[in-house]
Amino acid sequence: MSDKKSLSSIIIHPDIEPGVIDNSMLTRCILEYGPTEEAGRLFAEEGVHLDEAQIVRLEFQNILRIDHLWMLKSLRKLTLAHNLIEKIENLDQLTGLNELDLSFNKIEKIENLDELVNLEVLSLFHNKIRKLENMDTLENLLVFSIGDNLIEDYKEMAYMRRFRKLRSVSFKGNPCCDDPMTYQFLKSALTRVTYIDYKTVNEEDRENGRALFRGLLRKLDEADEKSEKERIAKEEYDAKVEFYALSFVEYLSGPELLESMFEKDPDGSLLLKVGGELLGFYEQYKEQYVETMAGLVDFAQDAYKARQHEIKLFKDLVNNALEDSVQTSKEVLEDFEKKKKPLVESMNEVIRKFSTKQATIDQLEPTIVDLGEAYNDVLYELWKSLMIIEMQLYERCEESRVQFSVNMTEMITKLMEVSRNAFGAWRENEGVWSMRQFESLSKLLGNKIMLGDAPPELFEIMMDRDMMMNLVAQSSDNHMRFIDAREDLLMTRANNWRDDLVQGTNDNEIKRNRDRILEINYFIDNQREEWTDMQMGLTEAVDPETAALLGDDF
Repeated sequence: MSDKKSLSSIIIHPDIEPGVIDNSMLTRCILEYGPTEEAGRLFAEEGVHLDEAQIVRLEFQNILRIDHLWMLKSLRKLTLAHNLIEKIENLDQLTGLNELDLSFNKIEKIENLDELVNLEVLSLFHNKIRKLENMDTLENLLVFSIGDNLIEDYKEMAYMRRFRKLRSVSFKGNPCCDDPMTYQFLKSALTRVTYIDYKTVNEEDRENGRALFRGLLRKLDEADEKSEKERIAKEEYDAKVEFYALSFVEYLSGPELLESMFEKDPDGSLLLKVGGELLGFYEQYKEQYVETMAGLVDFAQDAYKARQHEIKLFKDLVNNALEDSVQTSKEVLEDFEKKKKPLVESMNEVIRKFSTKQATIDQLEPTIVDLGEAYNDVLYELWKSLMIIEMQLYERCEESRVQFSVNMTEMITKLMEVSRNAFGAWRENEGVWSMRQFESLSKLLGNKIMLGDAPPELFEIMMDRDMMMNLVAQSSDNHMRFIDAREDLLMTRANNWRDDLVQGTNDNEIKRNRDRILEINYFIDNQREEWTDMQMGLTEAVDPETAALLGDDF
């Protein structure tokens, strides 16, 4: 990789004005302190390539705020040590970052690191941090330095047990390190860590710590086990959602979406507080919803499998057609080489006779012209044959693409039909629920004794029949809009998926066809130039008119 395209290290020295990172600072850094003098010259001549920087060091700059780093798309290592930074921020675009050094600053809180999922090395040495938090997404963390901060309770380090890849921790210099129990706790609690303050942890040290903190470690183990189960459950749930999303029916396989609808509807949630038979009706509504959507989910899953099978058949058909085309083209080229060989041999013989003065150009001219015409005829036949093969392949693929588009449209149309029926049934269930709400609340309204048991926030509303009915109607409207939005989402995604798939296959085939035609013409041109090169020695020695005859194209 050239110096222009490789920024191995960018260092800004303390001879500039203190302040916030800006484009001028970064540009000046590259121009003045590039990896080599030659690289700096190239940058000055051809422009700065901030998006190619992989290592950036901004030390001793009195930088007050992290900013203007979003353009460093290739950044892998960032050093912002020895500055005046008080807040971790504006790093979310640096998703490829592997190492981050924020040591010797004035940071009080660990935050805004969620997007740095590839981070392996993190140094927060010599700051003002009191609590370990907000690092849960850093699952690849290997090395962590939090020494010389303000952590007063060594049990705070139990937070680091969640990082399964963590191997080295630096903790020295925190107030709690004055407690002789600190390192015994660290060695026994951080079972995956190999180095603490750059010293190897041996098994004897761990055992001594376990004896001292047996009860606490047992609680930590139980908490870790619970967290691990929750993590696995979440991963399984997310995988399930992702899987169902392929069929456009995520969150429809259980009661979650219905429950979410009520959670997002303050009126409906308020009415549920009435309790009594209304809760029974709500459970019936939930059961009906789950049963209705189960049919849609099952159909959508089967439809997804059918679509994948159809896609495979289409790809196999296209690949087979391509293989047949390639094989036929090879046979045509082999035939061309057979016809070309004697013509080339004859032309070489002509060149030999001319170069050894066994014959003059005038004597050889008829043979040369005949050979050129014969070669052009053979070359034209090759071009025509290859173009016919490509045309036949394109037409064959075109027929397959049209049928594929029809099949995909029919499948998506059927899915939409089943979806409309399912969402229609959901709306009917919502209508029944709304009617039951009205009936249940009407009974309650007529029973003053029961009315007295209503929640305080509902009492005033239930004393006014019109207000209560308006609340029921508003809740039902909210639910209908929710149902419409989820149906629209399914329909839109399914249609877009089909359109993108069909358009993608069309675009790919058009590009392949164009590339193949260019390839054929390029090959023909090369063959023509090869023949022309053979004639060069002869054409330079004859008059222009004869040279033109010798060099004619077909």
